[in-house]
Amino acid sequence: MISSVAAENAVYEVVNPLGEPVVEMITMAPRLDTLEGKTIGELWNGGFRGDESFPIIEKMLRERYPTVKLIPYTEFSLFTIASLHPEKKEKTLEALRAELKEKGCDAVITGNGA
Repeated sequence: MISSVAAENAVYEVVNPLGEPVVEMITMAPRLDTLEGKTIGELWNGGFRGDESFPIIEKMLRERYPTVKLIPYTEFSLFTIASLHPEKKEKTLEALRAELKEKGCDAVITGNGA
């Protein structure tokens, strides 16, 4: 949001760092009945200790769902917050969808801490 402010014959533009809220309606995929026999991809943005937490998550999932297939985050591109900048977002998400489809993922783990 940009506002103009006049003072002493000068005009200043003030930019709100919060931007303008954008609301997009989305439709979520239906929840899986089980993770048994499913392929789960791990996506990491390089943030909060995924290198430590993903192995723990994997161990817990394998104990509960012995036939689950896990594709580690190391087999995916690193999708950083910067790669979701409005100028890059569509291209980034298109590449992500292609990777998930290529690897046959039924679901993904996208957040793992903080």
